[in-house]
Amino acid sequence: MTTSDSPSLTESLLRILNNNLKHIKLCVAIVLIPTLIAFVAVMMIKPTYSATAIVTPPASTSSMGNLSSMLSGDMSSYASLLGLSSGSNDADAIWTFFNSWELQDQVIIRFNLAEHYEFKGKFHADLLKTFRRNFSLTLTKENMLEITIEDEDYKLAAQMVQFMLVQADSMYNAFKTAQARQSREYFESRINKCLVTLDSLEEDFVNFQVKNNFYDPSIQMESTIKYLGEQEAQREAVDVELNYERMNRGVDSKKYEELQKRYRSLDASLSRTLSGKRESLGLVALKKSPALGAEYMRKESEIRVQETMYKMLRQQSEQLLLEEAKTMKNLHVLQAPWENDKKVAPRRGVILMFACFVSFLIATLICNMIAYLEEEKKRGSGVAKEWARLCQFFHRKKA
Repeated sequence: MTTSDSPSLTESLLRILNNNLKHIKLCVAIVLIPTLIAFVAVMMIKPTYSATAIVTPPASTSSMGNLSSMLSGDMSSYASLLGLSSGSNDADAIWTFFNSWELQDQVIIRFNLAEHYEFKGKFHADLLKTFRRNFSLTLTKENMLEITIEDEDYKLAAQMVQFMLVQADSMYNAFKTAQARQSREYFESRINKCLVTLDSLEEDFVNFQVKNNFYDPSIQMESTIKYLGEQEAQREAVDVELNYERMNRGVDSKKYEELQKRYRSLDASLSRTLSGKRESLGLVALKKSPALGAEYMRKESEIRVQETMYKMLRQQSEQLLLEEAKTMKNLHVLQAPWENDKKVAPRRGVILMFACFVSFLIATLICNMIAYLEEEKKRGSGVAKEWARLCQFFHRKKA
């Protein structure tokens, strides 16, 4: 067969159309009967309505979120142990509440859905599956939660969505309250331990100060150096007078003897100060002062660390106490559910168009098959003979 012998697209379409028109009654019957059946079936299906609400996830501005951010980095493990959640974890908690068996079972009981769905099953889990087929929870492009329930009663659908919003917010509040209580109890135990440690450190610090007469390193060192400088200046002045008196009057004069006693007294005073025998006056030995100062600073820094820890723990404990007592609304509704009486299913027009289209394709196939067999029968081809044998087989079966 050459290329010129093959029919064109236009010729093929016209041949198909003519075959349909040749068997127009059969074609109309094949198209009309299934379409009417589909129409009746669609009209018998009860319409389904949809109720939708859009809410914002809980904000992470609470003290729990602030504390979680404070315990980030190296202390993130403590945050997880305490159950302190960030904003993303709070959103996950809300997502879990909406999809939880507990909340959905409350909806089933509250609105008597077993009777409403005409549920005939034996297991409650199957009833729950029926509800979940009509319920959906999605995340919008703006990261908002969209809650949708489909039902044959549009008023009931809106009521169920509203009920779920209220119950989910209540469950979230209970969750945050329990979380805050657990964390607060932990912080209170840490506060008690911190107070015991702080009292012990302060007692040890006081004993160290009393034992070594070392109360304020900066002031005492300054006073000691100043005192030693004054004593050294006085001793040098007496030494000058002593030399002057020896040169003018000799070592046998009464004044020389007094100056010599005064010089020995100042020298002894300097020796006692340097050896640490003036501690009762607040003066410290210079040789001991570095070690005492280092020990003083270490003890003082330990006390300051404990005081800082106590203030932080006390502050967070108070914030958690407020969080525990808080009953504010966490789910802010951007789009409240309303009684939308526009059905979402079944889409009768689409179903009828699809049924009509499929029926037309089947009718076209059958009509053209019949036309082809008639043409082959006229030609007496092998296809016609095989078709005749097949028809005889079915006639024999009927007989």
